[in-house]
Amino acid sequence: MQFLTLLRQAPRPLAFGALHSFGSSFGQTFLIALFVPFIGANLAINETEFANIYAGITIGSALCLPFIGRLIDRIDMLRYSLATMALLTIGCFIMASAQSIWMLIGALFILRLAGQGLMTHVSMTGIARYFNRNRGRALAIASFGFPVAEAIMPVTLLALIATFGWRNTYAGAGVFIVFILMPLAILLIRRNMEFRAAPGRPKQDNPIPTTGTKSATAEATTPQNEAQDSRHPHLFRSRYIWFCTPMLAAPPLVMTALFFHQGTISTAKGIDLTWFAAGFTVFAITSVIGAFGSGPLIDSHSARRLFPYHLIPAIAAVACLAFAESPVMIPIYMGLLGVTTGFATTLRTAIIAELVPLDEIGSARSTLTAVMVLASAIGPAIFGWMFAANIAIGATLWITILAMVIISVLSWMSERPGFYIPPGVTRQASD
Repeated sequence: MQFLTLLRQAPRPLAFGALHSFGSSFGQTFLIALFVPFIGANLAINETEFANIYAGITIGSALCLPFIGRLIDRIDMLRYSLATMALLTIGCFIMASAQSIWMLIGALFILRLAGQGLMTHVSMTGIARYFNRNRGRALAIASFGFPVAEAIMPVTLLALIATFGWRNTYAGAGVFIVFILMPLAILLIRRNMEFRAAPGRPKQDNPIPTTGTKSATAEATTPQNEAQDSRHPHLFRSRYIWFCTPMLAAPPLVMTALFFHQGTISTAKGIDLTWFAAGFTVFAITSVIGAFGSGPLIDSHSARRLFPYHLIPAIAAVACLAFAESPVMIPIYMGLLGVTTGFATTLRTAIIAELVPLDEIGSARSTLTAVMVLASAIGPAIFGWMFAANIAIGATLWITILAMVIISVLSWMSERPGFYIPPGVTRQASD
């Protein structure tokens, strides 16, 4: 099996990617949401106030991401990783000691920027740059950390909160990052200068990897004038990227909104919230299936060909939720969302690698990631405004389905023959 072959050939870089996708959970909504009731009670803020603060902070972190994220194209990968983990640790410790709204704002800003933003950025950018022929499979393996965290972290942290309190739990998360994640990152890639070095910069002599990465490295050393016409700012002047950007934004917007308001949805549907909580296990399993299923398809057919279709399971999922009158529908709903999540995790990085030169993946990815983070910020607010306007849950869900269908059609249109060839994409990549 090619996944096992890839793991044997490059276990440490792949583990490094998975480590960072797992560690990103400390800044992800599904984990922070566990602390909301305890933080709200301690700092005397209600859920609506917290949601507004959270949205503003997420938007702020997204605006910073393109500027900080592009540094990954010029800085040693290990140093960038350790700096990101150090920042994430600071966020955990500030959260653990937060005694005011301003400390909460500072902690959440750092957690969102370093966790959801930069930890994921390190994982996906490092893997996309290092692997060429097997990029889809490698991204699928590296993304395995996301569902692992989603499966084990909520139950673990709730148990820790019940035993030690929410402040000590966040402090413990900071200690975990310093004494577990950081040493592992150093151990995994300390001697792999091929993986660590920024593209286009001189590298120490290393044996040529057998993972299909050397051709990618050679591409990275292309003279600047040869790549100049396809620098990623040109990408954002194309109709192609504007037709596809809504597809990048849709999964984080819709899923963050659904997860954030699952209490309201469960009450409206008359379904116990524990069914939704249990559904995260199904979500984690199917996201693994989606990621590992998409990897070979990307390697065989390209990310661009698959991209317009990856929202179909999510559309079916929201339809299941709209019709749901029995709790049995919730695992199906969560499972279908997981499939789209798995596909999106690999596709949204692989497609960037097909659109820009290797030494600009970090810069382009950080800009598009900022769009996705912004989407995750406004998703809960949009649903909250609709609920506040007394729009029924069912109507909200059907509006969501219609929007995803329109977005998918737009993305499909951008791939029609002769419609448009994005800058920097070779004829071989688009055929």
